[in-house]
Amino acid sequence: MVEVLSKRKQLGAVTPADQVISKIKELIKTGVLKPGDRLPAERKMAMEFGFGRTQIREALHKLEFYGIIKTLPQSGSVINQLDINALDGLISDVLDLQGYDFYSLVETRIVLEVNSIRMCAERRTEEDLDMIEKAHRNFLRYWDTEERVTYDFAFHRAIAEASHNPVFKALMLIITPDIMNIYNKERICAPSTQVVEEHVHMVEAIREQNVEKAVELMTKHMQGVLEFAKSKLNGSKS
Repeated sequence: MVEVLSKRKQLGAVTPADQVISKIKELIKTGVLKPGDRLPAERKMAMEFGFGRTQIREALHKLEFYGIIKTLPQSGSVINQLDINALDGLISDVLDLQGYDFYSLVETRIVLEVNSIRMCAERRTEEDLDMIEKAHRNFLRYWDTEERVTYDFAFHRAIAEASHNPVFKALMLIITPDIMNIYNKERICAPSTQVVEEHVHMVEAIREQNVEKAVELMTKHMQGVLEFAKSKLNGSKS
């Protein structure tokens, strides 16, 4: 754990959530926690780890995003049934993601998003559609709260999964955490009824398997972020 955090400190990217994840990783590595085990309650982890519940929750969101844990109704957070070595390696990868400049991240995200929704509209199954609509409903519950960025990205991840291209999904998982950090820091993703409407129309296009419309909607949806990224890039060069 010390080695991983030391490397992250050199990159200037250690966050309280990363430290919480490292502590959970250590519990798994030493056998205190095993695949299938339920994690302690947020309050207990906050007391034992020395962090606030907000940092604990952020770490758990990140672990759930990467499929390392899952949240079960009335059961809390449970470690997924993965091989111990696979779990250890996966958590190390989550902690060791290097930072990229924001414009490059956004540019890459747009390429992935546009092609993901293209393939999604072409290939989606009824099960995929149910997953996307569920992610959309979750976003609607939180669109005007501080949790909106997490659920926004979960909606986009559902589209990537429905593209049936596992590489697209993997690349989205790699770049998303850094983008989310910048979104939160710069307050880019402010509550917006326009974003809600765009999500609604994208779901409709996917449901109708209207590929051209889905691509058009996603391209428009990403335009504001691209313009912001360009302004940041130009500002850093001036």
